[in-house]
Amino acid sequence: MPGPGDDPFERTHSGSLQQMFDKECDHQWIIDLYEKFTGKPLTRRKQGSTRIIARWWPRDPKGKMIRDVQAGKETPNSTHLWGQTLLDFFRFQRWPDQPHVMTTSTSSRLSRWMMENGESEHSKDDMEWAAREEEPKLKPGADMMEIIYARDLMVMMGLSGESMIPDNQDEQIKKSPVLPFDYSNYPDPWPLIPFSSKPPNLQSHIPFHLLPETLIVHDPFELLRGNARCRDLDDAWTSVEDIVHKYRLNLTVDSIRQTIDAERAKITEAAESAEPIMIGVLTKADSEFPPEVSSEISGIAYKLTVPPPPPPQKSTPEAHLYISPAQAIGRGNHSYVYRAEWDVPRSVFSNPKICTTCVTEAAVNILQVMNEKSEKAPLDLTPGTFIRLEKRTSRLTFSFVADATAPIDKDKQHTLEEATTLSYAEFTGPISTLHVDTVPWYDSASTDPPPCPHLWQEFVSGPLPGPVPPTTKVSVAAKLSMPGDAHLEREAINYQHFGSQFSQNWTGYTLAYPIQNPTPMNAITPVFYGYYSKEKSADASDSEYYSPILLLEDCGEQIDPEELDFDDRQECGALLLRLHYHGWTQGSYASRNILVQRGDPGDFPLMKSQQDRRFRLIDFGRAKSLKKAKEADLKRGDEKNTEADAWDLQRFNEKSEIGNVLCFEFPT
Repeated sequence: MPGPGDDPFERTHSGSLQQMFDKECDHQWIIDLYEKFTGKPLTRRKQGSTRIIARWWPRDPKGKMIRDVQAGKETPNSTHLWGQTLLDFFRFQRWPDQPHVMTTSTSSRLSRWMMENGESEHSKDDMEWAAREEEPKLKPGADMMEIIYARDLMVMMGLSGESMIPDNQDEQIKKSPVLPFDYSNYPDPWPLIPFSSKPPNLQSHIPFHLLPETLIVHDPFELLRGNARCRDLDDAWTSVEDIVHKYRLNLTVDSIRQTIDAERAKITEAAESAEPIMIGVLTKADSEFPPEVSSEISGIAYKLTVPPPPPPQKSTPEAHLYISPAQAIGRGNHSYVYRAEWDVPRSVFSNPKICTTCVTEAAVNILQVMNEKSEKAPLDLTPGTFIRLEKRTSRLTFSFVADATAPIDKDKQHTLEEATTLSYAEFTGPISTLHVDTVPWYDSASTDPPPCPHLWQEFVSGPLPGPVPPTTKVSVAAKLSMPGDAHLEREAINYQHFGSQFSQNWTGYTLAYPIQNPTPMNAITPVFYGYYSKEKSADASDSEYYSPILLLEDCGEQIDPEELDFDDRQECGALLLRLHYHGWTQGSYASRNILVQRGDPGDFPLMKSQQDRRFRLIDFGRAKSLKKAKEADLKRGDEKNTEADAWDLQRFNEKSEIGNVLCFEFPT
């Protein structure tokens, strides 16, 4: 018998689940199931495919034939089949009386069909499971300001970077505000010699309206002339005189320009109609808060409001880029790629913050003064949040099969039961609004320290020992073109047509046919950071060639298919199939155009795991759009699908190459 403090589910199911699948615990769906119910990690032994679909959806023996399954949850870069976990993918029978004819769908799609066609009673537990599935969530990159502050601390401690200012030069640190890129006024030890430190790899999106409009390119080795420099020469940055060029942001796709205009108009409108915002609640309950059991709570409460934050910036006028032959990371038939240092204003990554602790203290002081004037007893107010949770007890049954290719045997099911009781608290007293306007907003990009110690506690690095410059360097990939080649311009246009959705990371999994197993919902392409062309000067000769620059996220190194396990190979194949699903061909599908990086983009650099592999497709100079092909056919007016058929042939050929490129038997 379990003791009074034991969790009966923990005792009866967690251990048995581990034992039940001890021989197969390399399957990812088992790991998801075990961790969901126990909250404990399950040791993963990765042998073969681990992302199988192992659940089946029961049908009414007299039910209708399922012709079209209604739309379910999905993301902008998934296929139509998305699930929060592998347990949200199901095999099911389109014809209830033909158990050997199976197809695949997801819990959100199947539950909707069952609800609309009267079969919800035959799959109560699976319907309950589907109701609990969370919506897809966008996974942002790690907080760049946190990373920047940590790097600032290393620079100040002399552990990263080499200062341009000689050690024997006694230059006083200036405390006055400085404009971005006024390097002569930067605090010691900045500015740093380019490539003497290792700036963090930028993996966060920058909104299109904040991409720097002017790019000052430092190219002392003349790489912009379109020729790779011989590495036998001295490529130390201090060995040559700096050469500077001015480049302009070149965004030509109408939808991107419209997005920029709309976002800037939105900022202007929001600033003109800004109203106070609520940041928290003060409560004085007549009983314990929160309660141990479900109940109503009375007392008094105040919603705390503060003035709106300062409006965000509408544009980034300028940034600097440094390129060096020592940082070459790739060379193709049409381009060179370098790991570049990008010096941008810190404001690109910052968001204004306000100290909730200071706001709470100020609110309490205001109330105490009001209370003293009314000669009432002192108030004992505490910060709180009103919680209301539904009270519910549930039972869940899981039916699954070990072999995803075998016919369903309904006698071989495993059932797990979970009983969950949630209590609730509902505040019934009066709620007033208290406005606090004495606490300032703080911009984390400011060169000044925060106005209070509480905000420093939110940063990993803690207080910095000195001032910081208004800009920061990050690492990006700079792609340059060879003379007379138009691939780079076409690739830049394609990235603009992709928008931001192809480079987003989402929670969950997706299924990309004909691959039979779900793959993680990671990004398909690198993040696009702009396309820049050299500004013509009055004395420049038309015969002088200077390459345009395509700035992208640095996504690692090219894969070696022989070193990848089966899951990884399927994931790499799914990247191309997802691209096809959204109406694009890649044009050059080869292992050299698939990159792998270690660690999740959402993790702090020191926390990145070498076990986390993230893959991306690159090189879209030959990519083709089905939408463009159909528009070309329509414009021609001969009622033939010449361009669309050519696109589909290219898609078919690319899909056929997946098995050869990735060295595994691919289902066509």
